[in-house]
Amino acid sequence: MAPLPALPADFRAFHQLYRPAYVRWAELHLGDRAAAEETVDRAFEQLAADWSHVLRLDSPAGYAWALLKDRTIDAARDRGRRPVVMDTAAFETHALHSAVDPIGELAESLCLYQAIRELPERQHDVIVLRYCIGYSTEETADILGISVPGVRSTARYARHRLKEALGLRAADEPADAPGPGAARGAADDTEGRPGHAQVH
Repeated sequence: MAPLPALPADFRAFHQLYRPAYVRWAELHLGDRAAAEETVDRAFEQLAADWSHVLRLDSPAGYAWALLKDRTIDAARDRGRRPVVMDTAAFETHALHSAVDPIGELAESLCLYQAIRELPERQHDVIVLRYCIGYSTEETADILGISVPGVRSTARYARHRLKEALGLRAADEPADAPGPGAARGAADDTEGRPGHAQVH
């Protein structure tokens, strides 16, 4: 057999940069480290095969993120389970509680968990990456392939939605309404992505 061609340097750099975040996301949703690593490796195999096309897209990182989520959904279905965040303890973090107001009771924490699962796709991704896993605003923007202001706007609207779901919104706080940048962030971003399935 002829030797396999060496992977392009830019692909190897992309792989090194994003694989840790992808594995953390997949493990959170699959509940198994080995399954997460296999899922991520399969996603990167497809990226490698399509790399020249991916580089021509407006947001290679956004495309890769969507591909990862699709592969996570496939892996969850193969394991006979829904691709949901399995460990509710992931939501028992000080950072997340501080983001939506202090929460101390287990019942309220479980309501928060459910409310996050029901967020629109982009808001769900930002909240999980930013507050549950603990990436910075800049890192979250880089992983999702969107702008830093886009992450901030999406997180703001997601927090408002979570506060409303938990009955925490102050009387003088404006209701959650799409803003000029948040409407696109809250909606499913389907341009250039390999599928439209949603991970909650």
